[in-house]
Amino acid sequence: MPSQHNEAYDFSRFEPKRRQLEQPAEKNNVIALPQEQLEKNARPKLRPARLASSLAVLLVILGTVGSLVYGQVRLTELTDSINQAEKDLSEQESVYTQLQMKSGSVLSLDSVEDYAKNSLGMRKAENSQIEYISMAEQDEGTVLQSSGEENLFEKIWNWFQQLLA
Repeated sequence: MPSQHNEAYDFSRFEPKRRQLEQPAEKNNVIALPQEQLEKNARPKLRPARLASSLAVLLVILGTVGSLVYGQVRLTELTDSINQAEKDLSEQESVYTQLQMKSGSVLSLDSVEDYAKNSLGMRKAENSQIEYISMAEQDEGTVLQSSGEENLFEKIWNWFQQLLA
């Protein structure tokens, strides 16, 4: 017959002790600080002068970086436009050379002489057609220029033109 002892079925040994659940252990790593230490370690107050100077330095740095980036972009754009202009120039020089060769072949000296002789009825100059003239040594030519005197309005107008040039 089975025995009436409940020792084998005593679950109270496996349950946590009530004392441990009710009273949490005290932490011993907490240090008590005096009030002046607490005030010293408190969150620092905002200082407007320091904030303004930090903002000014930040703006100067951002302005410098921005101007450098803008300068690089502008430099790249100018380089691209210069390269495009050089490409256009080389193309135009090539076209110019082609046109000169073409015009040179069409308008050679022999073809011009042949056109003048056959189409226009011209002939080469002969000695009988040439007349020489002589001039006396006393003959002179002079070029007249303005006297250089300007009125007040002309001086003001020229001054404005120099400023705008």
